[in-house]
Amino acid sequence: MARRSYSIVDYCAEEEGHRCGYCKKPDTNFNRGMWAHTLTVQDYQALIDRGWRRSGCYCYKPTMDQTCCPMYTIKCEALHFKISKSQKKILKRMGKFLRNELHKDDMDTSEEYQADIDIGEIPNYSKYQQKAEQNVSEMNVKSVDDEVNERLQLGSLDKERKENELEIQQKHSESVPCALKTNEDTLCKTAESVQSVEMNPNRTPCKKAKLLRIERKQKKLLAQGKTQEEIDAIFKKNKQQNQVKTLEDLFEEMFSGTNRLELKLVRTSPMSSGYLKTSKKSYEVYKKYQTTIHGVPEEKVTEKQYKRFLVKSPLQPWTPDDGPPKGYGAFHEQYWLDNELIAVGVIDILPSCISSVYFFYDPAYSHLSLGTFSSLREVYITRQLNKVAKDLKYYYMGFYIHSCPKMRYKTRMKPSKLLCPETYEWFDIEPCLLKLDKQKYSRLNDDIDAIDKDGIVDVSKVLILYREVAMPYRIYKERVQRSTMKEEENEIIEYATLVGSKCAQSLLLYRR
Repeated sequence: MARRSYSIVDYCAEEEGHRCGYCKKPDTNFNRGMWAHTLTVQDYQALIDRGWRRSGCYCYKPTMDQTCCPMYTIKCEALHFKISKSQKKILKRMGKFLRNELHKDDMDTSEEYQADIDIGEIPNYSKYQQKAEQNVSEMNVKSVDDEVNERLQLGSLDKERKENELEIQQKHSESVPCALKTNEDTLCKTAESVQSVEMNPNRTPCKKAKLLRIERKQKKLLAQGKTQEEIDAIFKKNKQQNQVKTLEDLFEEMFSGTNRLELKLVRTSPMSSGYLKTSKKSYEVYKKYQTTIHGVPEEKVTEKQYKRFLVKSPLQPWTPDDGPPKGYGAFHEQYWLDNELIAVGVIDILPSCISSVYFFYDPAYSHLSLGTFSSLREVYITRQLNKVAKDLKYYYMGFYIHSCPKMRYKTRMKPSKLLCPETYEWFDIEPCLLKLDKQKYSRLNDDIDAIDKDGIVDVSKVLILYREVAMPYRIYKERVQRSTMKEEENEIIEYATLVGSKCAQSLLLYRR
């Protein structure tokens, strides 16, 4: 039998304060964490929809009502993305640069904002790496024995996982604004209003102001001696010029007439040949970025730290027939200019979204506004992948920290939503910002009766991995008979509440 996919995690129960990478206070950053030995993309999608985020194999969730700089999960609705004038300007400027119509010294980057400080300093999790060295992810996981009549058949686990995936997908589809329904209602109302006009023969039809302007312009052109064919050609040209250009149109224009910029998507977990051939170059760009942009001492930027932070991933690759061409999992999108690597976007491609992990670039190319450009590019990728994977429709930008001015660029990716830290429902960002102007921590959900339904857990059903056997907590409790069982049970309840009931019955919580 083929070894099936599991998510195996180690919960790191600690409440110490850590240094904050945003406000720089020494011990005011609080979060919960867990080491992910291996994660399915479905489970990680569910985790980030409960406010979790990964750095390498370490997953962490801010303790929102305690930490100094509350971090709200933010996502952009990529299918409805509305590009701003300043964002258009960056794409047009890039196009001119690529066609040698604009040079570095001629570029005005005064409006630039960078997507370059998404992840601040997170807790030192080096002690949890010892757990990873035990190769827990390579375990031959078995179900609990038949003799206790509680055996978890692998097939039933698959069934539960599929049911959980379906619920997650339904949750996401329900969270998308009902644009189609609204359009249907509008069409129905429009049809009714048209019918009422047609049924009233005494009503004098009125002309719209736009139509009147067109008629006046036609008369003016006729008075100038233009023929009807010439007039029609003028109106056709104007109509084409006035059409709103999509993000796809703007990228196509940018690349028109040039092949200087090449974008390559390479898988990093497991490391593909495309990444391995360029790993040294990627690290060199990262080192330049950290030392120049963030002022990190050169001796502290090591290749080992880089790989642990931005290359190693617990995500298991998954390539279904109806998914993205390169499948789901952890990737680097590489930016090659004239065959030179100048930037890397670290992304996770998940069932419902592209999740931006980090972005770094060669400081010599700061004039290209690469931070903003990468955000637009990742929205573009999301829209392209949606054509083959219909559930993939969001662009997750990590965390939004309202108290950190350099994070404000994320609010310009419209339309966007923030995740309520108490009910885990999504809300339009504009009213949320008004709340955060008043206080840095906010529930976001105005419904005082709303609760976190997925946070209601039955500890007996929490899945445990013990001595290479997967079992519900109720059986684990019978088997180990520890004197400290009550203390351990409280920790498991805390873990299950944080990951949610669905994940608690899908992830395998490793116990020694």
